[in-house]
Amino acid sequence: MIFDTFIGEDGFTISSYEKFFQTSNLITSFKNSFIVSSLVASFATFFGVILGIILGKTEIYFKKFFISILVIPLLIPPYILAFGWFQLLGRDGFLGELLFGFWGVSFVLFSIYLPIPILLTIFFLSQVNPSLEDAGRLVTSWRGVLKNITIPLISPAIILSFMLVFILSFGEVSVANFLRYDLISLESFVQFSAFYDFKMATVAAMPLVLIAFLILLIEQFFIKKNIFRFNSYHEIKYISLNKYQNRTLFLVSLFAIIIVIMPLSTIFIKSLDLESFLIALNKASSPLLRTFIYASIGATLLMIFGFLNGYIIENRLFKWWRLWDSSIIFLFALPSTVIGISLILFYNTTYTNFIYTTPIIIIFGYLVKYIALTTKIIQTKLSQIPHSLSESAQMVGAKWYQILYFILIPISKKILIISWIIGFIFCIRENTIIMLLYPPGSDTLPIYIITQMANGKPEIVSALCVIMIIATLFPIMIFGLYNTNVKK
Repeated sequence: MIFDTFIGEDGFTISSYEKFFQTSNLITSFKNSFIVSSLVASFATFFGVILGIILGKTEIYFKKFFISILVIPLLIPPYILAFGWFQLLGRDGFLGELLFGFWGVSFVLFSIYLPIPILLTIFFLSQVNPSLEDAGRLVTSWRGVLKNITIPLISPAIILSFMLVFILSFGEVSVANFLRYDLISLESFVQFSAFYDFKMATVAAMPLVLIAFLILLIEQFFIKKNIFRFNSYHEIKYISLNKYQNRTLFLVSLFAIIIVIMPLSTIFIKSLDLESFLIALNKASSPLLRTFIYASIGATLLMIFGFLNGYIIENRLFKWWRLWDSSIIFLFALPSTVIGISLILFYNTTYTNFIYTTPIIIIFGYLVKYIALTTKIIQTKLSQIPHSLSESAQMVGAKWYQILYFILIPISKKILIISWIIGFIFCIRENTIIMLLYPPGSDTLPIYIITQMANGKPEIVSALCVIMIIATLFPIMIFGLYNTNVKK
């Protein structure tokens, strides 16, 4: 893809890049993207860390309920939240004008990616050695412990949260498309899909590649400094809120209502018309079936290759393991637009049409984009398994595949299921890659919903969104019920 931008009719050329810098709307789109992403990443990280500390470190009531509610925007397709706010505020009036512009796009993206710093903060808090906090409590209050011990120790979570939110919001297309605000990711998509200008679409995607590369360099810096070290401290020292319990509960409840419940409840209320819901269900049946099939295949392959990648990287099985690790992180950092265009340029040939013209290309898109997720989840689990188990098996003559099958896979069974669920959710919510890649007759439910949003009845679109939400959250509900039964 990068090579293609420098090739013209007369050989090597940089004319496409000159055209990019001379096109004012492309430069404006890049500035908009940078400002929006910076703002979203800053606010999401700030509020996410605060909420993560409240939900992961204090004795606030209903913490699991709040975590479940606040994480929903990250799990469902992004455009659904934008559509919910549109149904709530409309397009006219002061709030409607704010929604369809800089502040609206920023707020919706903030709502979508806020769960990332919340979850990372909660996870990193569980890695803090409680004895350090106990020592701090001998000389200062919990406020002093948080300021001088806990927050510095979870600083990798804060930095990682900012990086992830920045790159994900920088590459998001569907929210900007629905709210009609020019971002560079949307411009790249439009250049390709509307004007069929591959060259300018690719050039417009180059800033996204550069940003992803910079994110990779930062991530590699922290690996070399050995900042990310995961331990198994099971005891967490919780902070008692005492007289601040009700006040904190009220503020967190208000936050959850504004960020999640208000826009989604509007969609659910609009979908209560039974006739519209049945029409939507009938129209969505084929795309929904395809969505489940593609996402299930994608999730299964992501789980399998994620486990193999995690095993290779954790055990450093070959010399270039760090380059391999960096490559999959780089692919995750790349926006979906870039991945879609690169796959088209590579596979749209006479010899590879059997891939490009079939749903296989969609599965490839899933694997390229999300293999880092399942790899890192499984690698974290593998890092916590004592090496003595594998070494003991090797001493009695076990081969590597026997160690995998009889030791590592059984121990990692639960995390493999979780990685499959996460892979399924991200595959089923993906829309940009599919919009660029899907062959005729292979559209998925997200694509059908986006099409209907342009001129469909609000009641039917709302019903389609509800079907999409249920389909996305279905594996989590099943896993939750299974976990509850196992514990009983």
